[in-house]
Amino acid sequence: MKRCAALVLATALSIGPAAADPVELSAFRDLPRPEPTVQVAYGEAPAQQVDVFLPAGPGPYPVAVLIHGGCWSAVTAGREQMRHIGAELARRGIAVWSLGYRRADEAGGGYPGTYRDVGAALDRLAEDAPTRRLDLSRVVLAGHSAGGHLALWAASRGSIPATSPLHGSPRFVPRAVISLGGVGDLATFARFVPVLCGPGIVERLAPTDKLAEVSPAALMPSAGAVVMVSGVLDRLVPPWVADDYARALKGKSATGPRLVNVPDAGHFDLVTPSTPAWQEVLGLIEAALEAR
Repeated sequence: MKRCAALVLATALSIGPAAADPVELSAFRDLPRPEPTVQVAYGEAPAQQVDVFLPAGPGPYPVAVLIHGGCWSAVTAGREQMRHIGAELARRGIAVWSLGYRRADEAGGGYPGTYRDVGAALDRLAEDAPTRRLDLSRVVLAGHSAGGHLALWAASRGSIPATSPLHGSPRFVPRAVISLGGVGDLATFARFVPVLCGPGIVERLAPTDKLAEVSPAALMPSAGAVVMVSGVLDRLVPPWVADDYARALKGKSATGPRLVNVPDAGHFDLVTPSTPAWQEVLGLIEAALEAR
């Protein structure tokens, strides 16, 4: 805890005054959110649906898989909170597969249901790709906040032991997984979850004896690249959280995650299209999809 406080203080002293105030939750909630092109159900629960945004033109389209945040809790909005991002990417020629999932405090959610939902939604993407003209060779996973944790987990699920109910064989390998203010190391972050998200969430989402199956830091990502994007002014998931994940992966792979710290950005700037932070995130998504 002392190390974390020192890192936050050192960062604050080095960056000087912010050029603009970070986007607050209330402003993020008020953003207009267009309806998706189509909604696809992969289960019977209301949360088990995907918002699909398709660009104009014949395709095949590159794909951004979006995973929403919200403290892993049904108290917050679900996949609807990412619809403005879906519409923005579709205008740029990128198809969007924005998935919902049962949260930790929903019936069937937590361990293992939340993770099974994410895996099932990705498997459904592979099944629907031919009919919806989606190019599975050009896919990026991008998750915000709690969705960042799930995106990192999804990119690592191939390394889960076969004895686990979460074991699965991914049907495509994303070019990149981009965590936007997300949590990669649940073991170090778990003590903050009750303060940020309320009691009971972390116990349902990540039982102590299951951390090795649900904390991305304990697994091996299979994506072409891993990018951890943090707002320097993020008060909810500060940059040291990404640093903890990078440190946990040291020695496990030849190349560790790339850390991107965005100046003057808070937690919601990363998913608000009018901000410089979003322009940086957009550049990362487009660069990953264009890479050969």
